Amino acid sequence: MNILLTTISLDSRKGGGTAERTRRLSTHLAAKGHRCEVATMQDGDLAQELRQCGIPVYATGSVRLRFTVPFINPFRLAQSVRRADALHILGYWNLLSVVTAFLASRLGKPYAFSAAGEFVGLERPRPIARLFHLLFGKRMIRNASLLVAVTPLERRQILERFQLPEDRVIVVPNGVEGYVAVSDQPSQPDAPYVLFVGRLAEVKGPDLLVQAFADVAPEYPDVRLIVAGPDFGMRSRLEALATERQLGNRVVFAGHLAERDRNDAYRRALLLAVPSRAEAMSLVALEAGVAGAPVLLTDQCGFDEVASVGGGLVVPATVVGLRDGLRAMLAERGSLRSKGQALQSYVRGKFTWPSIVDGLVSEIDKVVRDRPA
Repeated sequence: MNILLTTISLDSRKGGGTAERTRRLSTHLAAKGHRCEVATMQDGDLAQELRQCGIPVYATGSVRLRFTVPFINPFRLAQSVRRADALHILGYWNLLSVVTAFLASRLGKPYAFSAAGEFVGLERPRPIARLFHLLFGKRMIRNASLLVAVTPLERRQILERFQLPEDRVIVVPNGVEGYVAVSDQPSQPDAPYVLFVGRLAEVKGPDLLVQAFADVAPEYPDVRLIVAGPDFGMRSRLEALATERQLGNRVVFAGHLAERDRNDAYRRALLLAVPSRAEAMSLVALEAGVAGAPVLLTDQCGFDEVASVGGGLVVPATVVGLRDGLRAMLAERGSLRSKGQALQSYVRGKFTWPSIVDGLVSEIDKVVRDRPA
């Protein structure tokens, strides 16, 4: 099968979980013998990796106005759409998805569409977001052969919000590799630490975590907080918060970590903390799990199974919730490794990319076969 995938970015520093999801989907589809091509607005290191694997990547480039405008060559994109048997469009609030969906409909190509949690923006939309949804989004959703949710909860929300038939919305979760490649050199100090990995942005909640850590820091004077991730406008605020709470060198801002260094950081951490205010399904929680680290995450992360399998705790997305969670997990430091092993077994059994890709291909194949000739 020929499959065209689209995503906003293939830069690991800026694209976050959607870039990683596209990277893994395309490489595993290719490994199973499917011909893949990827269209993106933003080139980057992940795009180069895909090209080295023989997967063509069309990067449009873009300019930032009030929102990001891609420099799409419609004839070039139409060529890719024509070659495809089906498409997988990832991301809602962007014009690349809109144009790709329009071309697919005009050329009679079925497409699966995944908002990857971005439908949350419809709950209290700004005027420009409401206009985008009315002019472009509703048509994109209506013409999709499949809507792809990342979790069962997101699937239920999509069904209720858009009043769609049950068979039009499927679940394709985030995944991980079954192995963990680590750096030859330790990426973090030997001192015990709690780890945060993610963009330094409001939605990821690092400010909640810094405040929660400050509350418990006096009780655990040997423990540090490592904050790893690219700055999306919050680093100076977080540094000021750490100074205000007199944390000194107890909070370390490590910046973006490459994949091997990130895996090493997971393996050596006491626990990973995921303080997100909103998330479809936490990819970093899966990554930490497969590396054997227990996880403390909020109930807004789409991965409450962490608690039920004994791999960590799920708490409210508040300073108090995170503070109580940190206190509870650090008080049982001796059992954290066994919690990490429980989560590792669960993630390896259910969330590895080869089985996830098999499920996606099966659903797309049904759509292609059922489409009128």
